Amino acid sequence: MVKKAVYYGRVSTEEQAVNGYSLDMQKEKCIEWANSHDCEIVEFFEDRGKSGSDYKNLKSLQALNKYIRKNRISCVIVWKADRISRNITDFYAYTYKNIKDLDMKLFSVTDPVNDLTSENQTLLGCLMGIASDESLNTKKRTKATMEHRAGQGYLMGKAPIGYLNKRADGHGIIVKDETKAPHIMKIFSLYGSGQHTMKSVSLEVYKDGFRDKNGKPYPVRKIEHILKNIVYTGKIKYGKNEDGTDRIIQGKHEPIISQSLFRKVEALRRNDGQPYATHTDKTYSKLIRCKCGCFLTGYHSKGEHNSGDYIYYKCHNKKQVHTYIKGIKQETLDDTFNNIFAEIHIPKKVVEMIKPQLIKALDEIYSTENQVYMSNTKRLTELNTLIKKSNEERLLGNSPLSNEDFDRQMREWEDEKTRLLEDNKTVAKVNKTVYSNIDTLMKFLSNIEDTYKNASIENKQRLLRMVCDKVTYDTETEELTVKLKPIFQALRILKDNENLCSKKVTTLPKVSSKTVLDYLAKNIEISLKNKVTTLKKLSITEKEPTNETLFVNGAGDGVRTHEYRNHNPRP
Repeated sequence: MVKKAVYYGRVSTEEQAVNGYSLDMQKEKCIEWANSHDCEIVEFFEDRGKSGSDYKNLKSLQALNKYIRKNRISCVIVWKADRISRNITDFYAYTYKNIKDLDMKLFSVTDPVNDLTSENQTLLGCLMGIASDESLNTKKRTKATMEHRAGQGYLMGKAPIGYLNKRADGHGIIVKDETKAPHIMKIFSLYGSGQHTMKSVSLEVYKDGFRDKNGKPYPVRKIEHILKNIVYTGKIKYGKNEDGTDRIIQGKHEPIISQSLFRKVEALRRNDGQPYATHTDKTYSKLIRCKCGCFLTGYHSKGEHNSGDYIYYKCHNKKQVHTYIKGIKQETLDDTFNNIFAEIHIPKKVVEMIKPQLIKALDEIYSTENQVYMSNTKRLTELNTLIKKSNEERLLGNSPLSNEDFDRQMREWEDEKTRLLEDNKTVAKVNKTVYSNIDTLMKFLSNIEDTYKNASIENKQRLLRMVCDKVTYDTETEELTVKLKPIFQALRILKDNENLCSKKVTTLPKVSSKTVLDYLAKNIEISLKNKVTTLKKLSITEKEPTNETLFVNGAGDGVRTHEYRNHNPRP
């Protein structure tokens, strides 16, 4: 009677190259043996280029075990016992247990005894022990060889982007990839300038043709991996020193970037081991407090299987008061505040009163900026004329100044030119920010919900500070509490027709149009006050206007009664 069988073959790269244990040869020998022993191989399983030391990496062997549990099979055929495993523990725990439970046979084509599941298990134990020892010895030899090669400055493994793997004198080396090395140099230069994020660096080099295999810009995590790789400086990192630090070795390959540029990038990317970024992508930094009193800190976290980059906020438990800490996702916070802003309504008549003030403020800023720019430009023209004339007089020998006085005067004029040019740049830069703030307020008055959703992170933070009084998060119960400033809590329940919601208004102070107008006007004033636009320093107060609707128990500005302190403890 013909017995149904399955075949398993495995070969690692080293064995195939050194000993010639090719999969085709194994399969051919096993088929010949099966035909001569009344066995029919109905399914073939092969692990190509895999070490037999770890069962979890042998996907085809796992598939074989699943297959024989679901189908009536008489035996498993292998070319040699060590093909099925080089780990004695894994072999007995997984494959051998499965075969014995199913009352099957394990046949080896080339071992002294073909039936490895016979009553005498001594031979099988010896064969698997030898295979396991050989695997361990191979690992030791490989490790020693790699450490020796690394100590000589050769990179172990696949060459990073910008280099190519080559063979020389029987050994693997890496050489510069002339087509991609310039892109690597530009990535470091752009990020090292301090003017680019990793995202913008990726987009810039994408324009030059630096793209992934799908023709798309490389993701941020790939750019970060490049910026962290010391190989580009001509060095390699292999193993650890006795103190636990990374072992850095001078490499044999040619560097793509200088050591100084790499250090500059490291300084920009990290600050004492912490991310260097200053909350440029974290909307709610310095806004949400934990119940212990600390601000929640924003941090990046990768999704499962690198599904994406997410931002979370959590308390770092500096006071050691939490037994359980769970962060809150930025997307959850976005949804919460989008809903809150969608429920705020500013009366139409207040909008009509505020907008003319904003337009007038814009005109005043433009007029002041234009005056400063024209005055500076006129003085720059005068200085250029003076410098040119003085140089001509000196060349002709008609200068009334000594060489020392001439040089001093020239330095003073050049310094003044530099200051004027910087003033013009600063005026334009700061007033651009003021324009943006006023534009945000204009949009905020007209369409609060869409303005907040589409605002930049900087403007979102400004609107949140204007609207929110206190935001807390309980890291143990995962409860977020948002306390709006009384004015906006009242405005939140106004309908389009400006009728108060009957069910909720009784618990809130009534808010007048004048109160809203005063509050918004104060915020506009803060936006407009600037030392550049007024040509002098101004003290900007951020106190709330003295108005009883802004306080819980009517305590005036600067007054802290016992009742007020009880309701409003100092942070």
